[in-house]
Amino acid sequence: MSIVSTEHLYIEKDPTKYEGKAVIKGTRVPVSSIINHYRSGMSIEEILDGYPNITSAQLFDALSYYFDHKEEIDKEFE
Repeated sequence: MSIVSTEHLYIEKDPTKYEGKAVIKGTRVPVSSIINHYRSGMSIEEILDGYPNITSAQLFDALSYYFDHKEEIDKEFE
């Protein structure tokens, strides 16, 4: 199986990696990790400081992906 493209430029899903969860392309950072920090009240700047290998565009795309696929990502927190 190969990487599954999404409608989000910086998000990918690979069924053979990370249990097929949505991650930021070129990283091992799951969208759910970004959302977890965002929900805890961290600012965008604080999240970016914690993930120096991702760009602002990647972070905002992860947030956008979440709001487009809330049910999928929320299942990861159950």
